[in-house]
Amino acid sequence: MTSDPTVSAPAVSTPAEVALRDLATADSLLVALDFDGVLAPLQDDPSTSRMVPESAAAIAALADLPRTRVALVSGRDIATLRRLSQAPDTAWLVGSHGAEAVLGGGAKDEHEGGADGGDGADGGDAAAVRSPELTEAEAEMLAAIDAHLEAFEHTLPGGHGAADFLIERKPYSRTVHTRGIAPEAAAALHGHATEVVEEFPDIRVIEGHDITELAVKQATKGDGIRLLVRAGEPTAVGYLGDDVTDEDAFAALDELTDSRALDTGLSVKVGSAQTRAPWRIADPAAVAELLGRLVTERTEFLRTVHG
Repeated sequence: MTSDPTVSAPAVSTPAEVALRDLATADSLLVALDFDGVLAPLQDDPSTSRMVPESAAAIAALADLPRTRVALVSGRDIATLRRLSQAPDTAWLVGSHGAEAVLGGGAKDEHEGGADGGDGADGGDAAAVRSPELTEAEAEMLAAIDAHLEAFEHTLPGGHGAADFLIERKPYSRTVHTRGIAPEAAAALHGHATEVVEEFPDIRVIEGHDITELAVKQATKGDGIRLLVRAGEPTAVGYLGDDVTDEDAFAALDELTDSRALDTGLSVKVGSAQTRAPWRIADPAAVAELLGRLVTERTEFLRTVHG
């Protein structure tokens, strides 16, 4: 279940105001980032999402630094996330809201880079992959979701049909996109999509920016953050997210910091939605500026302390 935000409205800060010192000076750092709405502006057609070029450059620079790891944590499935993000080979990927993960593949040692300074849980260059099979019950739920949505394709009010909305098919879920369609049609579609839960109450309903996702696995981005911390053993983690599903990651980061599993956890909300994160910045352009600043400060610290 997705966490409800417990803090409603931190003011919007400029990228220059966010307190990055504890991340920049960490012994080992993990920078974890949502993709859509954070690194890439939201699009009516999700297949056209692309990372802001300045963010792509900053991520590549961070991934090349010693004792520094970059991870993308997304609702996208891993294959789509890899294709759209074109993230560095050393980046770790968590997809399907924490249900999938690929950790490893080009991890560097302490002198070359990598947050764990060694092989961590991924066994060096061999990638650790989490891609669980559907159980029989989950496969039944996914088939029911498909049948339910297909039955609605020609019943949208005002003569709208299947071409007016997009269903994104993922390994463990179906996402109904309503951005760009009439409010009446979007409301009707949302209402119909969630009716399937009456028959299958174990289906997880995930609300986001103009999307309704119906998932058959219960993993969250908080699970993804906990997995990344276990695998990489960083001393500090920064997480940037824009959607309600990112609140699970913020909550997990709070728990890991409170339990002293981490020395430092920094949560940053992107956009105007309610959040438990203590920091807020405006949009993907601000994210690019913030990441560029982190590259500069982390590079200077590592040069000064580690030569």
